[in-house]
Amino acid sequence: MSSGYLGAGGRLTGGPAPELVASGYAQEIAHAPRLARAMGIADRAHAVVLVEAGVLAPEVASRLLAGLRELDDIPADRFPWDPALGDAFNSREAELTRRIGADAAGWLSAGRPRREAFRVALRLVARDGTLDLHDRLLDVAAAFLAHARDTRDALAADYTYLQPAQPTTIGHLMLAYAYPVLRDAERIRAAHRELAKSVAGAGGSAGSRWPIDRRRLAELLGGDDIVVHARDAAWQVDVYVQVLSAIATATMHGSQLGQDLEILASQEFSLVELADRHSRASALMPQKRNPYALAVVRTMAGTAAGELSGVLVALHTGSARTDHFHALNGVVPRVLDDAVAVTHLLAEVVAGMRLNVEAFADVARRGFTQAADVADVLSQSAGIDYRTAHHVMGRAVRVLVERGGSPDQLTPSHIADAAEQAGHGSITIDAAALQDALDPEACTRTRLQEGGSAPGWMAAMLDAVEDEIASGRDWSAAAAARGARGRADLDAADERIRTLDSTPG
Repeated sequence: MSSGYLGAGGRLTGGPAPELVASGYAQEIAHAPRLARAMGIADRAHAVVLVEAGVLAPEVASRLLAGLRELDDIPADRFPWDPALGDAFNSREAELTRRIGADAAGWLSAGRPRREAFRVALRLVARDGTLDLHDRLLDVAAAFLAHARDTRDALAADYTYLQPAQPTTIGHLMLAYAYPVLRDAERIRAAHRELAKSVAGAGGSAGSRWPIDRRRLAELLGGDDIVVHARDAAWQVDVYVQVLSAIATATMHGSQLGQDLEILASQEFSLVELADRHSRASALMPQKRNPYALAVVRTMAGTAAGELSGVLVALHTGSARTDHFHALNGVVPRVLDDAVAVTHLLAEVVAGMRLNVEAFADVARRGFTQAADVADVLSQSAGIDYRTAHHVMGRAVRVLVERGGSPDQLTPSHIADAAEQAGHGSITIDAAALQDALDPEACTRTRLQEGGSAPGWMAAMLDAVEDEIASGRDWSAAAAARGARGRADLDAADERIRTLDSTPG
């Protein structure tokens, strides 16, 4: 048995079974490096509040905070984590006791169960991680916005079912990817706002008789409010489901984008080209230039969805269970780290890709993308219902395609013949109106609805996306500043206490 195992010789007769150490405790200790720095912040804030409440004598407080600083100076991957002692808190307490003595280290548990150190640490790690992820998502949106501005009026074909659909602009297509990313950023902001509510100082689950100021703790931890109910603060898990769900949604959008770009970057389409730095060569086939970065992006979506599902299953228990956080302490920091890295990659891929403007325009011109516009004009000019116009135009296109014709060869006589053959009688269309409807660039400018590809709507959307990105940046800066103020306040209080003269008077 390792000396210092919590409860040994007290409520417990001895240390943990080897199989418990090798399974449960080993898994918990594996999470420790990602939580270590935040656990140190949680411990120091708790110590400061105890001092400010008059619980600790200056000399004891100075030793305690100095010892905690020493623990913080140990690199997380070289800390003496010992699964035989139990979880990471016990390893920290054992090392702290070795350095400053039990009479000082033991005060760290006044009014605080060991799980609170984990609760606060996980919240801090998740708060920082969601802020980083939010900023990387804004980078993705900004990269699409830059492309959209550069190609606002460049002709393109929209695709549905991988078939050319309607004429649009490349800029309009690029903005279609920016909007979901902005919604992802808003979901992350919502999660971050919940994480900014402190759970520190709640006591066992109903408070404690120690004079601990929870709102002061929240300030020192860079929070802006508290989770009010003590038991809810001690065992709240839904915010982490919210975080993982937002990540799963964002990475799903990334996967959809990755699949689209891989298709558009294929030799058959040649509409997009990834930068060399985001591609990988084949070990066998020297001609290949594989869009490897997109595979990384797509894989993240599967990982995030799987982790979310696993957590939801783990949470199908009663409330106030340790097994909840046995899962969350590992999953949440790991998934956040991965999501931040992959989203940063995605932003760089989008910023670095080249759009083949000529190829986009060529698809729009030869893919009969104007057919719906011709049907619109035919319905409006001939005074027939749209379904009849659609039927006539569909037949005219089919006949022309079977003859090897192209869209610019469509004439009023083709349409008149199609109407007669389809049993709709004599239907005609003005030649000038037809030519106008067959011009795909003109089509992109005639969209009447807000959100379409017409220049006015495009200008409005470009400005709106830019404003939303700027607003997100402002929010992020304010959130980061709030956290920095808390850390600065904590450091100042820590320094003040550690330098206090322990001599009476």
